[in-house]
Amino acid sequence: MLKHNLPCIVVVRLRFRGKRRDFAVPLHSNIAPNVPKDQYFALPPRPMTRPGCRHSIHYIKMFSITKSYQRRLRTEGSAYYETLQRIIDSNTKRIVSECQAYLDRYEREGRPRFAVDIDRIVGLLEGEK
Repeated sequence: MLKHNLPCIVVVRLRFRGKRRDFAVPLHSNIAPNVPKDQYFALPPRPMTRPGCRHSIHYIKMFSITKSYQRRLRTEGSAYYETLQRIIDSNTKRIVSECQAYLDRYEREGRPRFAVDIDRIVGLLEGEK
């Protein structure tokens, strides 16, 4: 899951509709300042992050993913990506907890505006089996 050889997701294992699943949670470079803070985890800005915007792990854009679509990114040798890896590693519990809280709200209240249709993606992935 790379975009121009840049990492674009963090993968977490969460509960959704009674099953444990892997979810890809995208990194976005330009989250507007008016986006509610419970929808993302802020990271240090990238060179392409516009002034006033956030580079973040964006919870409402997460989607279910299977192992066959995953590839590990090696961060060694890039100071920026090593820093991101350290930040993510030291905040893993918080990120997983906030992602799970988002999924719990999604199940209770339905899909928020501008969010990914997780139910549809799960259905498509289960149809592949």
